[in-house]
Amino acid sequence: MKLKTLLLFFVLAHLQLFSQISVAPNHQGRAGKFKNNELEKFKKTKTIFVLSNIHEKKVYEDILNSVWTVTPYEIVDIENFNRANYFGSQYSIAELGGFTRTIQMKTGSYTSLFTYIDFFMYNGKEISEEVQGLSEKKLERKYEDILSEAKIEIARFYVYPKDDFIKTSISKKMDEIVNSLFSEDVFFNYSPGLLKNYFQKINNLIESGEKFWMYEFDYLPELKKLAHNTLYVPSYVGIKYNPWKASDGDSELENIEKMFKKYEYDYTVIPDEELNQKIMNNENFYYLRYVRMTAERFLQVVEAKTGEIIFRLYETGLSYKIKPKHIKEISSSIDRALKGKKP
Repeated sequence: MKLKTLLLFFVLAHLQLFSQISVAPNHQGRAGKFKNNELEKFKKTKTIFVLSNIHEKKVYEDILNSVWTVTPYEIVDIENFNRANYFGSQYSIAELGGFTRTIQMKTGSYTSLFTYIDFFMYNGKEISEEVQGLSEKKLERKYEDILSEAKIEIARFYVYPKDDFIKTSISKKMDEIVNSLFSEDVFFNYSPGLLKNYFQKINNLIESGEKFWMYEFDYLPELKKLAHNTLYVPSYVGIKYNPWKASDGDSELENIEKMFKKYEYDYTVIPDEELNQKIMNNENFYYLRYVRMTAERFLQVVEAKTGEIIFRLYETGLSYKIKPKHIKEISSSIDRALKGKKP
């Protein structure tokens, strides 16, 4: 069963759609309401973090020690992670995972990859009742469905895959996919600084009992501060994706300049590592965070010191690109915030 615990992340959530960050009891349709006091139950657990090995355990500990206060936690290496050890009500899990979705079309099949860090619990009592009396053969066949039904969703955020990993997920065997996911640098937004702000925001939402849903456009009054502050744009935003070749181009300043041609305030492009260091240094500034999952695009403006999201925009359609009109929406929202207008 150990192999199944390693591979399960790729089969539990097929056909669901997710937001860049959400704190809600489900991650499709509408946000809904938490039932059975689930957020309070989560707060009484110990959270088991199962994350990529590209960062040392000490890096994750430094991040979590600085921003994760809602529960005690433990970091468990994927090779030592046995899912069945954490079915009890005293545990929650924060796990790197994903799934592929294949759509059949007249011209052939089209496969998409979705990757995320998922925060959840299991209903251990439900699992025990479902597996009781099952033969080993039946358990093997029904195991994934049983765990899927017993999974209590709490929060999730997307991690933005690079083209090599997208190709791996479509063309390689499952053990190769898992190896890449946990041992290679396959995401654009997986630096310690960006992870810090993601964990920080989710921690604060759970502590306050708030829901947060990304299929929305809105902004906070604080956005008006960008009228007099620089917006930092990570260099990976300048990478163009070619869906026909399923490949990323090089990051180019020219691409970002075209996107920002209708942005009326100050911005500067910053290398990804420099952005990471500024966040880890606890500096107070604003930056653009971008995630793409196939043709779904999520733009956020984040305050780096607090992890607060002061602007969010969700866009879908046939395009795989950020367009000038999307960046102009940030500029227009700054104007509205300056006038005290709501979204």
